[in-house]
Amino acid sequence: MKKLFTNDHFFLASAFIAAIGTLFFNFVMIFLYTGTTQIFFVNMICAICALLVYFSYDAHAKNVMKGMMGALLMALLLKAMMMISYNSIPADTTFSYITLILSAVLFINHFLINGSRDPSPANVKLNQVTCIALAACRLVWDLMQLPYCANLLDSVSTVVLAVSWPFLYAVVVCVESRLDAYRTDRSAAGWTIDAGYPEEYDRTKNYESIK
Repeated sequence: MKKLFTNDHFFLASAFIAAIGTLFFNFVMIFLYTGTTQIFFVNMICAICALLVYFSYDAHAKNVMKGMMGALLMALLLKAMMMISYNSIPADTTFSYITLILSAVLFINHFLINGSRDPSPANVKLNQVTCIALAACRLVWDLMQLPYCANLLDSVSTVVLAVSWPFLYAVVVCVESRLDAYRTDRSAAGWTIDAGYPEEYDRTKNYESIK
């Protein structure tokens, strides 16, 4: 999983699939249904934050990136909470609680990872597994929704959501995985909080190697 989440193409694809898919689903919902204003704005925040996470990482804007990751995870957690009250089919209650629990795990663990300057391979691995579990949950949940869709456009948007929504989580996990690879590399080179970087350590080169 480490190779997947540190792959440049996967990171880029995750950001754009997440944003475009979420926006498509968003506008279909506004077109088809009333009373979806709150979810509309939460989805908009998710799509914008996903793109900003990618572009801020690419621009080495670390503080912006950290803020956007936190905002994205909070928006995803709020969306998961909102989905608990959504009861269209019998499976909704079960899958909404699973999504909420997994989203909370990823949210809490994210701050455990970033609360330390040392590598956190076990925590990063947990978020990678959680992200894949969320993808599986979303896929099964949305496939179960298909027979209840009102029309073809509704069905297409449901499939798009099933594909794109997990990538919102993946954007964050990609950054976590990359930064942890960087921390692992510098620790192996002899970096410590007290001593700092060894004289021969090329920070730019090693950062670019996992960028």
